[in-house]
Amino acid sequence: MVQRSEIITVYVAGVIQGVALVTFPAASVVFTSSSDYGLSSTEYGGMFVPQAVMAIASSLLGAGLRKRLGTKLIYLLGLSANLLAMTLLVVSRFVMKEHSLAYAILLVATAFMGIGFGFTVPALNTFAAAFFPQKVDRAVLTLNALLGLGTALAPVFVAIFVDLGIWWGLPVLVGALILGLLLFSAGQTLKDGAKSN
Repeated sequence: MVQRSEIITVYVAGVIQGVALVTFPAASVVFTSSSDYGLSSTEYGGMFVPQAVMAIASSLLGAGLRKRLGTKLIYLLGLSANLLAMTLLVVSRFVMKEHSLAYAILLVATAFMGIGFGFTVPALNTFAAAFFPQKVDRAVLTLNALLGLGTALAPVFVAIFVDLGIWWGLPVLVGALILGLLLFSAGQTLKDGAKSN
């Protein structure tokens, strides 16, 4: 039987994943400001190419890996990739004036964000459907609504942290939330109904 803590974990993960996903585009003012990273519009747009490519690749790869490794492990790998993306974003802050190095770190960070999204979201959808087999559509719709809520919250958080003069507070906050979620999730059963789990 599904535990309440498992359900809460999955839906909270949806919100956190949403915030994490939009952290990079929400901080566009920081990336393009000459007093910060000073990226050109082309460089800024190019930041998201690795994210898109890796999101598609990991989503396709994840489908096969879930059958072999289990949905929970893929989900945890996705959270780990998200955490690494936030960590790299914070690290890039310390070398933002070294343009090429900072940009390279940002490209790797967005690539990991793509992996995190590509692994985590399909796993969360699988869990939501398995937890509520009689109400699959509603369960997945609720999860995606919470994911959308997270994406809407990110710009608000960025605005707050930018006003405080610590824009990097958002990736630190998101990273801390992901780490907490990762540790908590590891102790959950999180079965998706498949024999492999």
